Amino acid sequence: MPGQRRSRFPGRAVVIGGGIGGLTAARVLADHFEDIVLVEAGVLPPVAGPRGGVPQARHVHGMLARGARHLETMFPGLQAELIAAGAPLFDHGLLASTTVFAGRVPRTQAGVQAHAFSRDLLEWSLRQRVAKQPRVTVRDRSQVTGLCWNGTATRVAGVRLVGGEVLDAALVVDASGRFSKLPQWLVAAGYPRPAEKVVDAGLAYATVVLDAPSRDFEALQHMNSAPDRPRGTFAVHVEGGRWIVTVFGAGGDHPPTDERGWREFAGNLGNADLDALLESATPVPGLGVHGFKRTENRRNEYAAMRRWPRRLVAIGDSVAAFDPVFGQGMTVSVLHAEALGEALARTDDLDAVARRAQRRVAAIVRTPWLMSVSEDLAWHYYRERGALPLWLRPAQWYKRRLIRLVVADPEVFRVFISVYHMVKSPTALGSPRMLAKVFFKARRIGPVKPVAGVEGAR
Repeated sequence: MPGQRRSRFPGRAVVIGGGIGGLTAARVLADHFEDIVLVEAGVLPPVAGPRGGVPQARHVHGMLARGARHLETMFPGLQAELIAAGAPLFDHGLLASTTVFAGRVPRTQAGVQAHAFSRDLLEWSLRQRVAKQPRVTVRDRSQVTGLCWNGTATRVAGVRLVGGEVLDAALVVDASGRFSKLPQWLVAAGYPRPAEKVVDAGLAYATVVLDAPSRDFEALQHMNSAPDRPRGTFAVHVEGGRWIVTVFGAGGDHPPTDERGWREFAGNLGNADLDALLESATPVPGLGVHGFKRTENRRNEYAAMRRWPRRLVAIGDSVAAFDPVFGQGMTVSVLHAEALGEALARTDDLDAVARRAQRRVAAIVRTPWLMSVSEDLAWHYYRERGALPLWLRPAQWYKRRLIRLVVADPEVFRVFISVYHMVKSPTALGSPRMLAKVFFKARRIGPVKPVAGVEGAR
C-alpha cells in the first residue's frame, strides 16, 4: 500500500485465538509481515460483548500497570479511549478499598495507576484497532483443528480449519488460551508431549454484574492469606456505571451460583464496604450468577523441549495459565507479544525466531508463576494434608509478617502494590530495608484492627 512500510518477512503469519494474546500478537506481527490472519473459533461480537468459548470472561479482570503501559505503546491513545468509554482510571492506593487478613489498608497515594474495565470492553477496543491494520484480517467462526507441516515435520507450514480449509503460513502463533490443543497437535506430529506443571488450589469464582451508585472507591479487594483463610472478593466499577463483583473460595470452599447463596457467601466475608455496595445494588437482569472452576495454574514447558518446530510460537495462557485471583494473565500475554516482536526485530532468519521467542516467553513466565503458585501451594497442601510442609513454612511466615506491615506502613504498601502490578521486581520485597522491617518492626506490631479509608480520598 502507498506509504506503508515494507514488511521484513514475506508470506503470511497466522494467529490462533482472538483474546488479548492473539490481538496483541497480531498488532506486533503487522510491523513485520505483509499478511496476518487472526482466526478465532468463537463469534466476535460487533459491539463490546461476550466472546463465545471464554467461560472466565464474565469475572473481574485486571490489567496490571505494567501491562497497561505496554498496551499504550502498542496502541497509542487506548487509555484515553477506555476512559472516554466510562472506564475509571485511578490511583490504586487512594481509590481502592483493600482488606487483608491483618485489617483494612489505609488509603494512601500509591503512585500506581489502575484501570477498571470489563474484559469485553478491552477486547473490543483492541479488536477494532487491530482490524484497522491494513495487513491484518480477523476471522471468527474459524476453529483450528490442527497444524500443517513440511515433509519432515520440522517446520510448521500453516493451520487446518474445520471444514478442511488450509491456511498456509510462514509463521504460526498459538494464542488460543488455557484450553489450547497445541500439546496434542505436537504429539500427533511425532513430538514428545511437553512437560506440564499443574498447581491446583481448588479455587472457584462466582460473579454477578450489578447496577449500583458510585462509592468512595473504584475497586474493592478482600484478599485473605493462605492457607487457613480461603475466601475473598474482587469488585470493580466499570464502564456504564456498573459493578462486577467476584467472590472466590479456595481449597474446595466454593461460592454458590444461586443469587441467595452468593449473597450469603459474600456477606460472610464481613467486609463493610462490600456489604454497603451490595445493599445499594440490584443485579443486571438476565445475567444471573456465573461460576468458574478451572482456575488451576498450568504451565507447558515448551522452551525445555529439545525438539521444537521452526516457525511456531506459543504465547499467553496456552503456555502458562495462572490462577486468576492474582490478575497476571492479561499482562503476561501482552509481554509475550512484545517479546515476539523483539525476536522478529533482532534477526532476518525467521527459522531462528520461534526458538528465541519461546525462550523469552518462558523467562517472562517464571516470576509471575512463582508469585502465583507460592500462595496456591499453601492452599493445596492445607487442603490435602491439613498442614504446610516444612519447606513452605518460612516463606509463609515471611509473607504474613509482610502483609501485617502493608496495613501499618505506607512505604511497605507502596512497594507491595508496585510488585503486585509488576512495575517492580519481587526482589524489592526482600531488599535489606524490607528485611529489616519484616524481622524487627513487624514483631512490634500488636493486633491490627481494620482502619477506615481516608475521608475525601476522591
